[in-house]
Amino acid sequence: MKRVDQRRSGELRQLLIVELQRGSNVSQRTLARRLGVAVGTVNRLLNDMVDAGYVQVFNRGVRPFAYSVTDDGERYERRLSLEQYSSVLGSLRRLEGRIRSTLYELKERGVKRVVFYGAGEVMEATYRVVAEVGLDVIGVVDDDAAKQGLRKAGLLVEPARAINDLRPDAVLITTVRHAEEIQLKIDASLRSSVEVREL
Repeated sequence: MKRVDQRRSGELRQLLIVELQRGSNVSQRTLARRLGVAVGTVNRLLNDMVDAGYVQVFNRGVRPFAYSVTDDGERYERRLSLEQYSSVLGSLRRLEGRIRSTLYELKERGVKRVVFYGAGEVMEATYRVVAEVGLDVIGVVDDDAAKQGLRKAGLLVEPARAINDLRPDAVLITTVRHAEEIQLKIDASLRSSVEVREL
């Protein structure tokens, strides 16, 4: 839990410095609104960064205070950006590893033709890995009517009812956020003939 809080704090500090670089005379209330946090959180972060020498306050007699990001603050922001990039890249690598493992497991079970259920970013990441595994993606379905009819990774996004017409060996749920909902929607008759897997 503490590591998550520290990561969020670093992300907020980085975003706060970026906001201060955009304009120095900005109220803490405005900064809080832009960052989506409480004014007290912005106040605490600013005080910490002033104490650390990353931000200077000048002309305290004028409200809102004018803030200036120091050279140390700019270096600090670059370091936080790099840490955030490394964290995102690490999460992406872990996700791709999980995807790869699931796809190889399906292939070992004799699955050849798969349908992706979910046409978002996770599906696109999965599609990039599927070719190296040697599975054939024969369709993509999604419950979101706004995505239906679009092309994702060269495949036409269809409504979920198209699964039966596509006749896959397996349905791979390619979303993390809605996986549980999708599991509940897939009917028993489909499950009896097709393997349904989450990533």
